[in-house]
Parts: sequence; structure tokens; C-alpha cells
Amino acid sequence: MFCNLFERRFCPSWIILVLLASLVSAAPVLAGDMVDIQAPDAVGTGKAFVVRIGTWYPLEDLEVRWNGRSVRPAVTKTGERSEAVVLLGAGLREEPGVRSVEVVARIWGHERRFSRTVEMVPSAWDSEVLTVAPKMVHPPKSARERIKREHETLKAALAKVSPERYWRAPLFRPVKGRMLSRFGLYRTFNGNVAARHTGLDFRAWLGTPIHAVAAGRVALVRALYYGGNSVLIDHGNGFFTMSCHLSATKVKEGDMVKPGQVIGLSGATGRVTGAHLHLAAFVLGAVVDPEPFFAGTVPGELMKGE
Repeated sequence: MFCNLFERRFCPSWIILVLLASLVSAAPVLAGDMVDIQAPDAVGTGKAFVVRIGTWYPLEDLEVRWNGRSVRPAVTKTGERSEAVVLLGAGLREEPGVRSVEVVARIWGHERRFSRTVEMVPSAWDSEVLTVAPKMVHPPKSARERIKREHETLKAALAKVSPERYWRAPLFRPVKGRMLSRFGLYRTFNGNVAARHTGLDFRAWLGTPIHAVAAGRVALVRALYYGGNSVLIDHGNGFFTMSCHLSATKVKEGDMVKPGQVIGLSGATGRVTGAHLHLAAFVLGAVVDPEPFFAGTVPGELMKGE
């Protein structure tokens, strides 16, 4: 019934368009046939990474799925090419193994699915020994319910994925003090191997102004059992940072902040050995190392000009 595509002089153009559209809605295709997915072959646990998606086809909508979570990054056009950049993360406590970055793209009115595998590999972390108040290692029964509630509150806040991305790389340094304890350390508190270090510590004498590392909306302002006075900022597209152990907070929930804006003063609240800033970073709920964001290695050149 259909004309031969190789004999275009005998085939009306509308029939060719119908045939092409039917090909787009056919069986699943491999990444690279229509959509190019650029991602690292492997990423260490506790590390963030960038995925760039591009296509010459008319991209009407885009969703990226990773490790049970999803995000809809903004799509930009350069001439006829559509592109999107998305930040993903391999959580600190993730089990090593191969995962798939899944891309759901709407092209010519049809939903298409593409994928690219990324291997999570173990990262190497150091250790440190600290001494804190006994109640910060073995919380009293009266505090356990509070800790559980705080965990659920934070988890719910991190589950939100704002459609707009406010942040740019590299991040603004939150305080001038030098970096102290690095991310991922195995920590021994009072002789007990009790925790992993889920952030980056900066030296900050009591009362030092603490700055927002990027633009965003304040998602939570809370006095937490372990984190002390803390400010959680939603930087958009599933990227959050949290500043902890503050002596005072200078913003409220719902506020929009700019890079470098003062959000609080350093302190020694929560589980600490002294005044400092603990900065945590989260990508789609996974806690990741903040340090590369300041060095410019994540996401590096890929985010400039976005």
C-alpha cells in the first residue's frame, strides 16, 4: 500500500512524513540513535556527576530518572539542537554496581525512552577520632523520638524537586576559614565507630557570618539534635545544601537567597567539638561530597553559560 521510500519521485511528501512519524513511535531505540546521553562510565560513591543530553530532533519534554528518583531539567535550544544538563549523585552509602540513567523524551508527540549505564564504584575514605558529649553518641530515650521526627522531616524536604535550577558553578565559598574534616570520613566518637561524615567542615570562629553557596529558596530552618541550628536551601532541580551548627539564623523558610547572602552565624550547636560550619550537599536525596563544587571539578565546564 505504501510507496517505496527510495523512489521519492513517485511518493507524495505527506506519505513520507507519516512513515517517519510511525518510525519514531515504534519499538525502543538505543541512546545515540535519536538522543545523545553524555555521562561518565563510572562514578565513586558519595560523588556527584553531570549528565548532558542532546538531540537534533524536536524535543518537547524531558525527564531524567536515576536510582529511583526523577528530575525534569530545563531544555535549551542552540539552532536546531536541543540540550539539557542535569546533576545526579551516587550516595555515600550506596551499594556499588551498575545503574542506568534513564531518559524519557517527548519527540514529535511521542514518548521515547533511552538509557545510559553508569557504574557506581567504591570510594576511598579516611577516618578520624573525636570526643563529644556522651548524649551525642548514645542519645537518651527522650531524644530518640525527636531524632526520628527530624530525620523524616529532612527526608520529606529533600524529596521535593523544584523545576527551576537556580545555582551555577563553582559555588560561593560559605566562609573564609580553611576546610577541616573532609566528607566521607569514618568517625569514631568516644571510642565508638558511630557515623560517617556527611559533609564538609570549615573553620569558623563563633559568630562568623555564614554565606549561601548559591541562589535558592530556604526549605527548612530548624534546631536539630545532631545538626544544631541548621538552614536547608533548595537550589533547584533536586540540589540542596545545608549549613549546620549555627549560633543564629538570618533567614526564614520560603525566603529566596542570593549567592553570598548571609544566612546565619557560625556556632557550636548540636554534635560538635567546637565552633565551625558543617556544610552538607544533596542531589535527589543522595548525600554527596560538596568539595568538588568549590574546586570547579563538578560540574566544571559543563555548567558554564547555563
